[in-house]
Amino acid sequence: MRMKMWAIVACAGWIVGGAAVVAQPRQGPAVAKADSGSGDGEKNPRESFVTVLSESRTALGKVRDYTCTFTRQELVNGKISAEQVAEMKVRTHPAGVYVRFARPESVAGMEVAYSATRKADRMRYRPAGVAGAKGFQTLELNDAKFLAANRHPVTQWTMTALVDRVAAAVAREKTLNNPIEVYRGDYQFAGRNVVRYEVLLRRPHAFRTAYQMLLYIDKETKLPLRYEAYDQPKTGSQSGDLIEAYSFSDVKLNVGLGENAFDY
Repeated sequence: MRMKMWAIVACAGWIVGGAAVVAQPRQGPAVAKADSGSGDGEKNPRESFVTVLSESRTALGKVRDYTCTFTRQELVNGKISAEQVAEMKVRTHPAGVYVRFARPESVAGMEVAYSATRKADRMRYRPAGVAGAKGFQTLELNDAKFLAANRHPVTQWTMTALVDRVAAAVAREKTLNNPIEVYRGDYQFAGRNVVRYEVLLRRPHAFRTAYQMLLYIDKETKLPLRYEAYDQPKTGSQSGDLIEAYSFSDVKLNVGLGENAFDY
């Protein structure tokens, strides 16, 4: 049953072979079917979700590094990109990120590398296609040309950054005393059992991150495996347009990445 400010309900999801399976949406979020119960019986849904974010941060704090397949879609210059797939390597401390895109063809070969042990405000960047033939170039993290084709600096593509993004959005709405609704459901994503949290921020304002955010948390590791953000639905539509979506699959933890993984 929905509450005025916060609510968590169990979602039926898309049932396949007895398990809820979520596919990566391209046009909009999967429609969640809410049951009339109150999730796992939490008496304080708001604090429950805050706890989930805290647990995820704690889990990430125990991870030295990880490799994964990174998938993203972003709204840039008013157009949503095709789904982009890349190899990703991340070191949590000192921070290090390396991403090499494999598809689609328009971004294939693009590489971005960052290491906090070098210049903390710089990254190494190799464009896709012919432009990349000259090799890597050094850019500021907030380079205007880079951000004209990418919504965020490479340091904001990681699991930690996404948890922080959701937490900051929720904290901002709480400070503004705006209503926040949270719903949860059991799903499978990329072969992992996850809990999907749907966060609705219905009251529009200039600093709102999104109307709807979805965060998929691995039940075993507590790590965020997928994040989606959607705009306010247009009149007559049940779902808003996708703003951004990031996924982490085939995750391997604590593989022993050295500085050479980020030094280009």
